[in-house]
Amino acid sequence: MVKAPKIQLIEWTDTFAIEDEWYTINTKHPARHILTCGYLVGEDDQYVHLATTFDRDSETYSVAIAIYKPCIQQRTTIAPKGFH
Repeated sequence: MVKAPKIQLIEWTDTFAIEDEWYTINTKHPARHILTCGYLVGEDDQYVHLATTFDRDSETYSVAIAIYKPCIQQRTTIAPKGFH
């Protein structure tokens, strides 16, 4: 049985929809600060891929998200070696 990938907590700024209302030009809209925690199942130059579920027997994952790296504010490794 393989070891699960390391688990990371990522704080990032998300895009958001602005309500269907009337606004004046230059109205400030607060950013959405998101915390996502999961198994680090992939990473490339643009994205970090986290999954909430990992199957050690088949070495597959499910329910994943790709977070755009320029949106990331902070990354913290929760379990550096995964689980046995």
